[in-house]
Amino acid sequence: MSTSGLNMPHTIQVLQKHTRFILLFTLFAMLVAFVTVLLVPKYFRSSARIIAANPQLTDKSRLFNENIQGLYSYFGSGDDLDRIIGIADMDTTYYQLVDQFNLMDYYQLDNDSLPLLRRKAVLKLKKDISFQRTEQGQMRVQCWTKDKQLSADIINTMIRIVQQKLESIWLSNYQEASAQLNASIVHNEQQYAALNDSISKAGRAQQILLQKHMETLLEELSRYRKTAASFQLMGETVPPALYVLEPAVPSVKAERPDKLNTVLISGLAGFLFSILFLLLKDRRS
Repeated sequence: MSTSGLNMPHTIQVLQKHTRFILLFTLFAMLVAFVTVLLVPKYFRSSARIIAANPQLTDKSRLFNENIQGLYSYFGSGDDLDRIIGIADMDTTYYQLVDQFNLMDYYQLDNDSLPLLRRKAVLKLKKDISFQRTEQGQMRVQCWTKDKQLSADIINTMIRIVQQKLESIWLSNYQEASAQLNASIVHNEQQYAALNDSISKAGRAQQILLQKHMETLLEELSRYRKTAASFQLMGETVPPALYVLEPAVPSVKAERPDKLNTVLISGLAGFLFSILFLLLKDRRS
């Protein structure tokens, strides 16, 4: 009775007979892999860890109310971290990095118009940068380049760009609120001056009403000036949008390609392929 199953004694005999072929083929695969990893470009990885700041720190009450100040945490939530990632992953951020580090030359892009070259550089840079949220509520930013210093510089610059954008938004809100308050102050001062000019020409009853109105304007002016001063102080002490736990530093050595693992995996693949080749050849014969 014949079977189509594997004949283990015969298989072992075939492999023992061609042990030299298996060994040479495995060594050849490892040699090819070793030469390849020596020829391919080396890539260095830099990474940084950041955590979001609590946006409620922008509330002016934290500077003027001791009870409220103690209620605010310095660290933000996951939503705040998503907001930071969203700004970091904007095209405008990548364009700034492309222009600042002249990445069109780094990626060896040419033979196109400048806008198209910048766009191609942005797309390549997006592939080299990744964002990861950790279980501790932190964000890890990684960048791979052929220059170890460039990887670290790109990450640190990106973090500064994001922080400046968020702080500029908060500062703009402070300035807008301050401008509106100053406009109200000017308007009330003009009203007060007009009432003061009219009070001498009014009758007794009208003077009493005008006097009450002027007192109300003075109270509003005092309140507006105090609020405007607080917004000015907030603009001068804009809180951080994020905290850098670990800034990016140049990598000590290249991490791509992984020479040892590549050679070992290639050797294993060559070993298995040589065995499969011998078994198929023996089966056909």
